Amino acid sequence: MIFKDTFYRVCNCQVSLFSFLSYLVDWLTYFIVLSAAVNWQLFAVTRYTDFSINDISIMHAYKAENETYAPVWYLLILILLIPLFIVVICCLWFLRNRNKKRMLWDMHAAILGSLGCCSSQLLLVVIIKNIAAVPRPDFLTRCQPDYSTIPVLGSLYNVDFCQNPDESLINDGFKSFPSGHSSTVFASQTFLVLFLIGKIKMSGSSYFSWKLVLSIMYPLIISCKVSFSRVSDHRHRVRDVLVGDLIGVCFGTLFYFIYFTNPFNGAPSLAFSPRKFEVDENSEGLFGLKISTYDIDSKEISYTESVDDGNNPAFPKSFSPLCYSTVPVKLKHTFNNRPNRPTSNPIGSLFYV
Repeated sequence: MIFKDTFYRVCNCQVSLFSFLSYLVDWLTYFIVLSAAVNWQLFAVTRYTDFSINDISIMHAYKAENETYAPVWYLLILILLIPLFIVVICCLWFLRNRNKKRMLWDMHAAILGSLGCCSSQLLLVVIIKNIAAVPRPDFLTRCQPDYSTIPVLGSLYNVDFCQNPDESLINDGFKSFPSGHSSTVFASQTFLVLFLIGKIKMSGSSYFSWKLVLSIMYPLIISCKVSFSRVSDHRHRVRDVLVGDLIGVCFGTLFYFIYFTNPFNGAPSLAFSPRKFEVDENSEGLFGLKISTYDIDSKEISYTESVDDGNNPAFPKSFSPLCYSTVPVKLKHTFNNRPNRPTSNPIGSLFYV
């Protein structure tokens, strides 16, 4: 060993400096991705496609964002506040018999994974929106074309025929495919469903218990209501919603398995242990870097062994491997209080995703 980690004590816990920095990179990466997605949505140069004023699929009425079923503030509550509350409650309840480090670590991994899946899918969706430039179902209402200036009916026209002075409203009208609401809510709720399945299975519930059914049905109903409401609000077509749903499910599943063990293999689904970085001259890795994980699941239990000298008939004399004595001897024994401890993850431990 030619490299040694540095530790700091935080809230009675030893925190590895290099492990902390590695996860700080994860957090910063996801916030940068989220910022890039938001800025791309707001400030990227909008692409336009030709459209027909006789296309009934883009003749629907326009609703203001605050009049829709799921405005942005409502979506943020569904993907941020409610999942955060559920994660904290589940960790406090289902991990109450484990040490505090495991409880806090699973909370951290769940929040980090949720942020990662939501920010990553959002960046992909806004890029596709801008490149595809598919008109929304309410586009003609946004465009407000002057039909008297249109020379030939039945032809395709471009955005120059729009008379609406609100350019941002017109630009947003070319971002129908895929649905960002659908992908975001399904990414968040898919991650939450897998998290709940993994935690409820720890209590010994079968796959057909009412707890598991409820944990799956509630997020699924919420996701479907939000995503398909975009059809009735004339923001998207059904195909836009379905593709958004698929993107959200894929990202939610991917990021859950990056930070957590498989919830379907019968073992408890817990977050992978923190990354551990070492440099070993005998290691075959890059620059001798060896990546493993810390053990946050073991705990020390102290118990007392005493050997009586035979004077007390209630306690016959017995042998102690340490000494013959009536003085209690404390022996510390360390054991792993959970089988099948998640020790490594070939994705989450090696890469910053």
